[in-house]
Amino acid sequence: MVTLLLGFVWVILVSMVAMIPYPQHRPYALGMLLLFPFLMVAIWIEWGAVPALVLLLGGLSIYRYPAMFLARWAMRKLRCRA
Repeated sequence: MVTLLLGFVWVILVSMVAMIPYPQHRPYALGMLLLFPFLMVAIWIEWGAVPALVLLLGGLSIYRYPAMFLARWAMRKLRCRA
């Protein structure tokens, strides 16, 4: 139950951080982004795949630009090896 509550708190905190003006919100956003994989794995272990997938989709909607950057970077790396 604690991990699911932490997931909800994470979503609320990330939404609050997004409201801070850009230069000040960057360190907080990076910190929240670093917490995301650990929180997602903890929710997966305790609650299963469906709640973890819901958190993943919520996180991707909040961090869509870093996710797009990571996907483009991975595609460039894969094309270079092919």
